[in-house]
Amino acid sequence: MPRKSSRPRGAAAQGPVGSTAVPRPPFKGAAPNPSPAAEPPQAAAPAVDEALERLHLDPVSDGDPPPPEPEPEPEAPAPSPPPPVEASSSGRSAAGGSLEEEEALRKLHELAEVGGEEVALTDDEVGANDQRQEDEICALEAIFGDAVVIFNRKGGQRCFQVHVHIEIPDAINVSTRLNYGDGTLKYGSASDADDLVYKFRVEHLPPILLTCLLPTSYPSHRPPLFTISSYWLDKEMISSLCHMLDMLWEEQQGMEVTYQWVQWLQNSSLSHLGFDNEIVLSKNDVACEADKRACLDNASPDVIIPRMMRYNENRHHEAFLNAIHDCMICFSECPGVDFVKLPCHHFFCWKCMQTYCKMNVKEGNVVKLLCPDTKCEGAVPPNILKRLLGEDEFERWEGLLLQRTLDAMADIVYCPRCQTACLEDVGNEAVCSSCLFSFCTLCRNRRHIGEQCMSPAERLLILEKRQQSGHVQADQMRILEELRSLKEIMKDSKQCPKCNMAISKTEGCNKMECWNCKEYFCYQCNRAITGYDHFRGSCVLFPQEELDRWEMQMNQRVQRQVVAQVHAEMHLQHGPAHPCPTCRQPSPKIGNNNHLFCWACQKHFCALCHKSVPKPAQHYGPKGCKQHTADP
Repeated sequence: MPRKSSRPRGAAAQGPVGSTAVPRPPFKGAAPNPSPAAEPPQAAAPAVDEALERLHLDPVSDGDPPPPEPEPEPEAPAPSPPPPVEASSSGRSAAGGSLEEEEALRKLHELAEVGGEEVALTDDEVGANDQRQEDEICALEAIFGDAVVIFNRKGGQRCFQVHVHIEIPDAINVSTRLNYGDGTLKYGSASDADDLVYKFRVEHLPPILLTCLLPTSYPSHRPPLFTISSYWLDKEMISSLCHMLDMLWEEQQGMEVTYQWVQWLQNSSLSHLGFDNEIVLSKNDVACEADKRACLDNASPDVIIPRMMRYNENRHHEAFLNAIHDCMICFSECPGVDFVKLPCHHFFCWKCMQTYCKMNVKEGNVVKLLCPDTKCEGAVPPNILKRLLGEDEFERWEGLLLQRTLDAMADIVYCPRCQTACLEDVGNEAVCSSCLFSFCTLCRNRRHIGEQCMSPAERLLILEKRQQSGHVQADQMRILEELRSLKEIMKDSKQCPKCNMAISKTEGCNKMECWNCKEYFCYQCNRAITGYDHFRGSCVLFPQEELDRWEMQMNQRVQRQVVAQVHAEMHLQHGPAHPCPTCRQPSPKIGNNNHLFCWACQKHFCALCHKSVPKPAQHYGPKGCKQHTADP
């Protein structure tokens, strides 16, 4: 959007036109066919109230506007009309504007050239019109803010554009009828049976561009020259809007009208076109003669529909950045610019997402770096990860991801010389693309055509004999250590049926998940499974030793009995065991101490009288049992 140029206030200002914009106030919904003097927006800022007063509008009045003043008689011959304003704006000449804005300006200049002669005005009328134009543009800037673009004033004429954002209370459906008659996407007709009705929903519509050129006789005698452009409206609709703006001027000639034009386009244009519940996109009718002020865009629907969706998404994203949200991880309130929004539409604050991603990469969980939401399985895209992790950690994540992906592929092996990933062929052979070594993928030796491949156990036996004889080379020693490690690993582990990754179970059921390829398999029979129906056959979900361990963990009494039994067996050499009077669990004496403790029922008792001892100080003494005696 071009920058606004600064200018002095007053009727005799000759420099570029522009002023400081203030935030745009909210607008009230309008009736389907409001009067030209509909209620203006309730502006909270004093600048807006002052601007409305300059336009002779009462913010709280719903009555008709005052009648136009009688036209004064011309006292002097009219000067020659000034040349039309050039198609440039402050700050735009170097960077250039959008094609739609440039086309609207070009067409407006053409209309100005053929617009006819100016009305003869006196110097006082020219000065009064200039001041009223100045006040009107200041009011538009104060009310609509950045939606108003002021262009350089040349030749005494002001030119500006207003991006009219249509007010819709809720989301609205947009539909169109399409066909693929010649393989390309085109608008269809209502009678075609094979047409496809495409419908989508938006909450923000692309703005209607209103470009105005104010002649020196405005607003006392002539209306502003204007053009209307919108790429999602056809020429018949835009022509209808132009005709409606003419009617608004006819109803209040001699008054400033651009504010009423913008307000009517904003609040009532959809209802005027019959789009109260749904917007129907259609192609331009060739037979219909369009208004000269309608800037048409004959784009195909495969261009218009994505543009409307993209504009709606951009407005959603802009609203998200300006709002305050709660992070669902740390529950802190932050502005939208401090959040990371994922493609699954979940969002979390930048600090939490950065910690979450770095923690997962550090732990090696890179295959499925998912959304932190527990019920979502959406992945974090790489472009967001690169911003969160930084260059070094992102390169490590890419390397780990490539390594995990290659490890999960059944036909990928690594060269025994340079560890380059190679593609295994049908005959269990591979050729390294880096060092060109041709090797057997089973024994990892050079390719042996027609010879039987040795098993890892046979290779281990041969290498151990070579080691004993002292004829093992350095590379063979490394292979020997790898085979020994593999042998120890395979003693208490199983290989994943998909990627052959060795997995060892420490506890739990027999349904295992491979951490490398996420494949589910049975730890008992080593077959790939999908659910729990597999364990209705010969395989059991929980082995007996796991059930026993769980029973001991949950039943403290059983656990204590086992511990007591082990304790009694460990102290049999100290003498005979004494049964507990409560649970009959044998407990041995430690030395000559007759005060025993039962590990099973957690009770104290005496080895001499075999009675429970609640208080040792009362039980042992001159009148009771002796605490220390030797067994007979």
